[in-house]
Amino acid sequence: MDRGFASQLAQLCPNASKAIITGIVDNAYLLDRAGINTPIRLRHFFARVCVETGGLRSLEENLNYSAKRASEVWPSRFPTSAAAKPFANAPVKLAEKVYGGRLGNFKPGDGWAYRGSGLLQNTGRENFEEVEAATGLPVTANPELLRTFPGALRAATIYWTKRNINALADNNDTTGVCKVVNGGTTGLADQRTWLAKAAKVWPDGAVVSFPAAPAKQAASPAPVQPASPRQTPAPAGPMPPVAVPAPSNSSPAPRSSKPAAAAGLLAIIGTAIAMRWHEITTWVHSFF
Repeated sequence: MDRGFASQLAQLCPNASKAIITGIVDNAYLLDRAGINTPIRLRHFFARVCVETGGLRSLEENLNYSAKRASEVWPSRFPTSAAAKPFANAPVKLAEKVYGGRLGNFKPGDGWAYRGSGLLQNTGRENFEEVEAATGLPVTANPELLRTFPGALRAATIYWTKRNINALADNNDTTGVCKVVNGGTTGLADQRTWLAKAAKVWPDGAVVSFPAAPAKQAASPAPVQPASPRQTPAPAGPMPPVAVPAPSNSSPAPRSSKPAAAAGLLAIIGTAIAMRWHEITTWVHSFF
């Protein structure tokens, strides 16, 4: 783990979860890939992340609300505390009430399964499907992947880049960042407080560096079995065929075939002379 970046996050959030800091630092290359690699972009990203996670303390939405708090967060659904009372301190029931039938949720249980998750609290089936399409992670079937690392950070960077929030950060548009992430201005005051803290950690002109992306581990070679004293190890790969002469009891063949051919020719001539010897001698006697 990169101690420098970890200490910066701890400076920003003294009460942060050590596991969350470790998860961010170990996967910080994702921030670099998303272009969240300048002081002002880091300030805006983590200012909003700190609002969503309670200062890097939780990776999932806490829906254990009192009736009063539920009516404050969702006034259109709970105009009064009395309207919210049946859902007070009942997280699953509340999730189904406020998220069911929207944000891509259509099945019973979707509201709870796809509650706010990750560093930016991606919410709703459609946002989980967006992460799955971009990463291949099966987060729709296994929503817990967004409530652990690296999914928690990957989901946040995907949401951030697809909505070009870096441009809002570059313009120092705190309200714009809040509206794009939250859909409204809930948490805007807290976001500004965190932004001021982040400015002390990553001031303008600060050098930003992240650990390199982890290299893919090479596959381990298969173990080599030692040969026994009476055994020769088999070759590692296919060998070209080698011609082996058949065993023979005869003497080795002569190195050249020319002497053998000459001897054969002389034998044929000798046989022919022997067969015609009588005729040859008669002809010679008649001539002399």
